[in-house]
Amino acid sequence: MGVRHRSANRDRNTEAGFTLVELLVGVALFSLLAILLVNNVGFGFRAWQRGTVHAAQFERTLVAQDLLRRLIGNLYPMLVTEGGTQYIDFDGGPQSLGFLADAPVVAGSGGRFRYRIFVERQKGGANLIMSATPELARPNDNTLTRRTVLVPDIETAEFSYFGAEVSNRVLQWQDSWIERIDPPSLVRIRIAFRAADAQPWPDLVIAPRITADVSCVYDPGTRRCRGR
Repeated sequence: MGVRHRSANRDRNTEAGFTLVELLVGVALFSLLAILLVNNVGFGFRAWQRGTVHAAQFERTLVAQDLLRRLIGNLYPMLVTEGGTQYIDFDGGPQSLGFLADAPVVAGSGGRFRYRIFVERQKGGANLIMSATPELARPNDNTLTRRTVLVPDIETAEFSYFGAEVSNRVLQWQDSWIERIDPPSLVRIRIAFRAADAQPWPDLVIAPRITADVSCVYDPGTRRCRGR
């Protein structure tokens, strides 16, 4: 009777709790699950952060390209005369572009602005900058000039212009368009980012819509404008 009683007590004690080995195994499994859960949460958070950054970069690219497309598409080829030479007010180089276009909406006024798109290099990188100055501002007065960072942290930016060569009149892409009588048929902007930066920037090709200075004085002899 006593033996059966001790055996029954031992069985009840075994069923009522865990041994030390079972407890240690349970703790180890729980720790492993917690580590896996934390790692998965961290990976998901980092992926969400990267996705948010890429979405913001893509949105900024769209805004910058839309702004450039509207401004360059509406550039005004004002004809000027200087030292007996006539040319339009358009200064296109391989890393900068200057032109006249309508005032931005935020200016709240009419008239035209002189825009300049250029690469500004600084320590550790470069930015694509746009400056805007009212057309009638004094030449040395920079108080009315507004600067905007269009695309930050770029590696290089290249401007090229499609039109006829001065010498042979062959249509081709050129890296400069300075002191010409007509605007280029197309303006192309290429931007490259650093190797670790995968921002999208497809080639931006823009066709200026206004091809002549409608306010110029027409010369019936040359069938061209006389300039201002």
